[in-house]
Amino acid sequence: MLVHGSNLSAACWDRVRTHLATSAVAVDLPGRGSRPADISAVTLDDCVDAVVDSANGAGFDRFVLVGHSLGGVVITEAASRNPERVVSLVYVGALIPAAGQSAAGVVFGEDLPTTHPQMATEERAKLFFANDMSDEQWGEVWRQFVPESPRLWNARLGGHRADVSITYVSMSDDVGVPRLLADEMINNLGNGVDHRVLSAGHLVMVTKPHALAAIINGIVNC
Repeated sequence: MLVHGSNLSAACWDRVRTHLATSAVAVDLPGRGSRPADISAVTLDDCVDAVVDSANGAGFDRFVLVGHSLGGVVITEAASRNPERVVSLVYVGALIPAAGQSAAGVVFGEDLPTTHPQMATEERAKLFFANDMSDEQWGEVWRQFVPESPRLWNARLGGHRADVSITYVSMSDDVGVPRLLADEMINNLGNGVDHRVLSAGHLVMVTKPHALAAIINGIVNC
């Protein structure tokens, strides 16, 4: 189960899916793609429900959760609520706040106003996401961009799973989640995290899909 990050949609995983050696579903979180919704009202509960509904629709009794960026919050909570179904967690440049903390607190230092969905200008978005991308790749990504729910950014995690295998993939050229922040996120997950590093920027699923898929394939086939 592939879960996108802030402002994106399931389409960001298209290139990765072509290299996966197993069945995979890319989830549209509410407010984009196949799940239209008032983005300002979307909650973490809504996003977890979307992941579980997608798994049910695919006939998956048990599954690996892969989450990118803000999708790290979603897969962490989904795993906590479905312990019998989630067999492994893969975080990709992901945000994983400590229990009781929000992703907004991690990135911005405070919660966001709930009345204003988050949407960066293209110029600002490129600074964080496009440092290793071609113009064609960036155009593909920017066409997906939608505002993001501040309620999801502000959501508090109930806790973290310690009984499943966890892999964290960080990127050497990631501006959105640089190495020091990635190290903090890995520390929040506790001991035993398998840390992999890819030479890429934040949107590795677009720029290095084969390399990311190889890691996922290795985990799924263990």
